[in-house]
Amino acid sequence: MLCPLVLCVPWCYEQNHQKSYTSVREKANPPESCSVPWCYALVLCVLGYSAHRNLCNMADSLPETAWKRLDRSVKSSPDKVERAKRANEKEKIVQVNGYKNQRLTGESYAEFEYRPTACTQRYRMIVVRKDIDVTTGQLLLRSEQRYFFYITNESASEVSAREVIRASNQRCDQENTISQLKGCGALNAPLNDLVSNMAYMLFASLSWTLKIWSGLLIRVQGNESQKRVRRQARNRILRMEYWTYLNSLMLLPAQVIRSSRQRVFRLLTYRPSVDLLMTMHDHISLPLRC
Repeated sequence: MLCPLVLCVPWCYEQNHQKSYTSVREKANPPESCSVPWCYALVLCVLGYSAHRNLCNMADSLPETAWKRLDRSVKSSPDKVERAKRANEKEKIVQVNGYKNQRLTGESYAEFEYRPTACTQRYRMIVVRKDIDVTTGQLLLRSEQRYFFYITNESASEVSAREVIRASNQRCDQENTISQLKGCGALNAPLNDLVSNMAYMLFASLSWTLKIWSGLLIRVQGNESQKRVRRQARNRILRMEYWTYLNSLMLLPAQVIRSSRQRVFRLLTYRPSVDLLMTMHDHISLPLRC
């Protein structure tokens, strides 16, 4: 299995291809003819590759016998009773209103050798083909295929193509974290040098860190009913998107009343998130104890 360690590794000094996040692990014997930086670093990589036209043409030219069915279903234990699935009400609404819909009908995968332009040797290219039906209402407009490519320097004897696909899909949750950092502006580069942009990214990401801390400070204590409510409040804050947190818990209209001995914040409106704000305030005001 591939190590879940996630690093950012440049691919073959490439200038026209986008850099990608990759799973890496130690490599015992790198090939002597390898001229790739991550081969010099003795790592094995799996990188997502853009679906360029030449790659799509190569995938189209593969014989049908080269494709294998991709099964993503999770096998349950024999003693576990599976619950019946609910009816897909959203699908019914889409069909009744005649909206354009894209439905995944099947997945398959194959692999072939490929040498990128900036490289001197060939690597394994694994392609996933998704069969999609485009419908409007109950009318089938067309069927189309989309390709997703993954390139790796591991041999087929070490890691199968299915394991490469699984390792690449396991990093998808990191994309959600990256999107939240984009929301708070941490990935912007407003300055003209690397050190200043790094400091800006660090300062901006502190807002996301404080958001996580405000949720972790909610103590799951009390009786069973209190534990359930506080656990729900804690999970709600931890899973909340940055802009939702900002608009529902931070940007609240309030009146600030100053007196000689105290300062009163009077909320001028009520929304369901105010209860969550009060719960968060009660726990943050408690002293921290190790």
